[in-house]
Amino acid sequence: MALLAFQHDKKLGVADNSARYDLPLHNSAGSGFLLLLVALMSFLAMMTMTGAFAMHGVTSMWSSGLENQATIEIPARMSDGELRDKNELSALRDKLNGFLADQSYIESYEVMSREAVADLVSPWLGDDVNTAELPLPVLISVKLEDSSADILYRIRQNIRKYADDIRLDTHESWLSDILRLAGSLQFSAVIVTLIIGATTVIAIAGAVRSRMAEFRGDIELLHLMGASSTYISSQFQRHSVILSFKGSIIGIITGALALGLFSILSPSGAESLVPALHLGLFEWIILLLIPVAACLIAHITAKITVLRTLSELPL
Repeated sequence: MALLAFQHDKKLGVADNSARYDLPLHNSAGSGFLLLLVALMSFLAMMTMTGAFAMHGVTSMWSSGLENQATIEIPARMSDGELRDKNELSALRDKLNGFLADQSYIESYEVMSREAVADLVSPWLGDDVNTAELPLPVLISVKLEDSSADILYRIRQNIRKYADDIRLDTHESWLSDILRLAGSLQFSAVIVTLIIGATTVIAIAGAVRSRMAEFRGDIELLHLMGASSTYISSQFQRHSVILSFKGSIIGIITGALALGLFSILSPSGAESLVPALHLGLFEWIILLLIPVAACLIAHITAKITVLRTLSELPL
């Protein structure tokens, strides 16, 4: 029996060599299952956190890209249903062009060409529609120095002097909905990560209890020989930490390979609807700390579980 291998010159309950076990925990049949479970939990945690990081990057890009941005639209159809001819649209465009050029709070603006507007609406009309014959609105992209409510109100009041149906779109309505959805997804990722951590705690605690039941006779003999509860706990802690470290390393390596494969297979380019996966140094550091977190969880969980279980045993 492994516990009888105490050296004669060794004090009871004191481990002179941290690499040795007085309990044959490394020969337990459930070690492989715990290693596999920690690997799976680490992989899922890495995928969840990567998704949260990617979503944060996309929302930051959308927010910064549309910050202080607005679009002025001169509709091709008036409020009474009549269509504006090209001359009227050109006249209104020139008036707005002159107005915008004189405003100090407008950093820059660009009058979109008819071809650019046609390209925007063509995906909804199809390739068979001749956009050259369609009445298209005039769109002006505006970059503001400050998108305060006062400035937006002044712009709306001034552009309506030229036509009542000219609109100013600040993109706030749909952007706020998208950002709210992104925030909900990020919050869900945090909840899933916490659930993964809780599942890992439960699995390690169950594995420790199972091993304590398996080696109860050995534990009782160690107690009779003078080993303290802390010493016995350290045996389980070391075993759990080693398994958790190995499993988490397997999990993050598998996750890194999966992320690399996703980056290769995912579409890229300006027309791609799926954003390119890009993680910065800080994000990679957080992901690489998953084994540290797994070892910390294993250490604390094993210690609490062993000490609590030992307090319940009639030793």
